[in-house]
Amino acid sequence: MALHGAFVEIGFHVLVVGNLLMYFDALYLAIPLLLLALFTVFIALFVGFCYTGSFLTTSSVSIPFVAIKLQLKLVKLLSAYAFRGFKPTFPEWTFALELTIAMTRYIFNEYGQVIVNENAQRMRGPIKAYGEKMLRPSCREYGTVPEPLIANNLEHMWLRDPKKKQQHVVVIHFHGGGYCVSDPLLNVELGNQIHAKLMQIFKMQYSLDVSVDVLLARYCMAPEYLYPTALTDCFDVYKYVLEHENITPDHVVFSGDSAGIEMAITNCMRLREESPELQPAVALCYSPVVDFTNVGADEDTPYCLLTDSFVDNCIPMYLRNVTDVDERRMVSPINNSLRDVPPVFLQWGTLERFYEQGLRFKAKADAEGVNNMEFDFLHGSRCSDVSGGDKSFDG
Repeated sequence: MALHGAFVEIGFHVLVVGNLLMYFDALYLAIPLLLLALFTVFIALFVGFCYTGSFLTTSSVSIPFVAIKLQLKLVKLLSAYAFRGFKPTFPEWTFALELTIAMTRYIFNEYGQVIVNENAQRMRGPIKAYGEKMLRPSCREYGTVPEPLIANNLEHMWLRDPKKKQQHVVVIHFHGGGYCVSDPLLNVELGNQIHAKLMQIFKMQYSLDVSVDVLLARYCMAPEYLYPTALTDCFDVYKYVLEHENITPDHVVFSGDSAGIEMAITNCMRLREESPELQPAVALCYSPVVDFTNVGADEDTPYCLLTDSFVDNCIPMYLRNVTDVDERRMVSPINNSLRDVPPVFLQWGTLERFYEQGLRFKAKADAEGVNNMEFDFLHGSRCSDVSGGDKSFDG
């Protein structure tokens, strides 16, 4: 939406300048000025795409060529949007969402292997910086207080409820990113939305005055740290919260998406075996990956931002040290029993890469007679509703 607004603003100023030139009978200057404006826009976009391109290649010489390819892809997408009468591919999509998904998918498709195997570490810095820019504005909007936390030698971020109440709930949110990229701060908006929605539900549905804190948890990522380091990090931050927040497990909620919430599900299975009394109250699972053997889904999910080139490189890298066939099979949550875990809400979009996994996960739960898992399959893409929808908080 910001990009679309920038084009509108540029067009408005060009129109004003053109009218002024006509008024002063100086139209002969208009064409050079318009060309200059277009050239300025082109250069600005080129510089921006060069910066993006620096993370998509290992050769500085190829950066300008990557930038040109990105610009051409953007022009193609804008042209297609115009030819459709400025209507999105799906009615529930906005222009900004469609552009984001299409450009991200293109980048992952063309450069996913380089991102994962060569530049994963470099990409985390800009992602974190973007999250830091969103942090304080988002917290002001939702009335939370950001509070950095160093725990287990990792930097996490609290979104604190400023009003300390007798009843206290903690949400631990585990970000996605294919086990190799992204940052907890990228989920600042989602974390604050979860805080606000839970506060509303406790008050309106249960007449409870509850303070809700959200912890955006960090874990070590591949390729520096392979399985099960990230899984253990997620487990350890949960134990830290129990020990330092003076809170019981039945007041803790696991939340997350994709790779992050897969680890939360797996840790619930671990707790089932080792310490069932420490199971959290509930897990809110958004588009979790539950089957690591599922590869090559591009043809079935042409509107998902995740592609084979990205996903099918992430998982093998993350599991590179798991060489035993049986052990590797059991790493996937879907290959384990789904009984005796906490209540779980799971949500996938029908356009998403992991949607088919969700269907099989539900079939397994039904076959095992599991009755504390709620499945929600949204029409379209879950990212068209960042909050995950009201249904994820009901009950």
